[in-house]
Amino acid sequence: MLAGICMAVLPLSAQTVYVPVSHWAYDFLDRLETVGVLDRSLSQTRPMTRLDIARALLPLHENTPGLSRTDQQALDFLRVEFQEEFRQLGAEPFTPETGWNRLTRHKWIDPWAPDILYANGRNMLSFIWPELSIFVDPVMVFSPLWAHADTVAGVERIYHKRQGLALRGTVGRHWGFYADVRDNQEWGTRDYPGVVNFTREGLGFVRGNGRQMDYDETVAGVVYQSGLLTLQFGKDRNSWGPGRSGQLLISSQPTSYDQIKIELGVKHLRFTSLWAVLQHYQDDYFTGNHQEKYLAAHRLEFAPWRFLSIGLHEAVFFANRKFEPSYVLPVMFFRSAEHYLGDRDNAAMGLDVTVLPGARTRLYGELLIDDISTGKLGSAFYGNKYAYLLGAYHVDVLGVPGLELRGEYTRIRPFTYTHYGVTNFQQYSTNLGHRYGPNSDGWLTQLTYRPSFMWQLQAAWERIRHGANTAGENAGGSLYTPWNYLTDSEYVEFLDGELRTVSHFTISLRCEIIRNGAIRFYYRHSEAEWAAHGSGYPGQRDEVGVRLGLNE
Repeated sequence: MLAGICMAVLPLSAQTVYVPVSHWAYDFLDRLETVGVLDRSLSQTRPMTRLDIARALLPLHENTPGLSRTDQQALDFLRVEFQEEFRQLGAEPFTPETGWNRLTRHKWIDPWAPDILYANGRNMLSFIWPELSIFVDPVMVFSPLWAHADTVAGVERIYHKRQGLALRGTVGRHWGFYADVRDNQEWGTRDYPGVVNFTREGLGFVRGNGRQMDYDETVAGVVYQSGLLTLQFGKDRNSWGPGRSGQLLISSQPTSYDQIKIELGVKHLRFTSLWAVLQHYQDDYFTGNHQEKYLAAHRLEFAPWRFLSIGLHEAVFFANRKFEPSYVLPVMFFRSAEHYLGDRDNAAMGLDVTVLPGARTRLYGELLIDDISTGKLGSAFYGNKYAYLLGAYHVDVLGVPGLELRGEYTRIRPFTYTHYGVTNFQQYSTNLGHRYGPNSDGWLTQLTYRPSFMWQLQAAWERIRHGANTAGENAGGSLYTPWNYLTDSEYVEFLDGELRTVSHFTISLRCEIIRNGAIRFYYRHSEAEWAAHGSGYPGQRDEVGVRLGLNE
């Protein structure tokens, strides 16, 4: 009864919210485009809205030629996930039939289960009125790991627990909202700081008590959409570019940040303008030296032909004032504006290209120009701060459905991402750009096999080289240490400093037990060599882990 009422009133909605950048739907869009059954979706500017993803999949909603059994299962999953958005686009209703439906209709559960419990086959709780809808889900993750390393006596044991709540909803015809609140605890054999506030890579505020660390993370936003225009005010992550080991200008690896975003989208063009507040972490950040900086960025992604998409983007970091009219203007050339304002900020620009040459293959690349001196290109001049990423992705390798192969190479010049003052690429203690950091390169090879939507087997090998700064040499290997004209050499070779090489081999098996509930097993072998300490240091690490999650 309730499900029928929901279907009757939902077409009144005309609003949407964003899908987290970590959602697998983005990779699925890439796969379908590479196979050749979908047109370009402009999915390298992430996050996308629920309506945009449904619009990209709409051609397959009624007609699904050329899909493998696994792809059809994934598509059916998304037809349930975005059922309201498909109906907004005029598609025929898709009757949801999921494991949750079957569970709540069981003769032992149905008599006492409320009607709002998994009424749509997707969300634990659904509240639907003509002008308001709210969907609520619990978030639960438990992930223990056990490791043995040459540098640790005995077996290292780490336990991570996450619990929270995810909700989203719509108000009227144009407004949407979402919030994902997660509380985390980590404990085990590692030593954590005493009762003190600190931060960790990829995280924001963290508190330790010597035996465990605790932190919370909230992503939330209010979204207004009308016609071609989408406005967002919220706290979220962004990811710009096709790289999978990371993205060069704006990646999703740091903790989320406050932002205002404007998007304009048409069939083959998508323009995004972003204004954000970042936190600049230093050792005394939590004892009084609290510093903020601001990011203005915009990106144009367009597809002139089905086989080609191009992304152009630009960003500028500034501090010591909260508002700069030149940087708020979406169509402003930020590099020129930064010069006009006295060359006191940090501007960067980038380009990414994706090509579909056929044969179920995707080729892509990214270029970042942080700073450059054209007269000294090709030399080791410190001011040539740039990075590039090249990748290839092939689906159904050797004609095996569901078998995918990806390879990437990334190279980042010394001093890239650095800048004097607080205007580097830093958000808390994490690089907003690629996770390898300056003066680094890395190879990533990934083989994935999906015999069905429920199962995924993956093997990945990654090798990262990094030229680290030493006590006597600034080799441009630290995000936090810019070039100093009084003490540092004007010319720095790539991978100068202390060469550190790390290799990882990971194999994992994931099984979706019930909708949005999965278990993952993995094994990782790591080897590291630091030139200053001789071969074999710090040695090897073997890690085994399990991850059990619901709506993670």
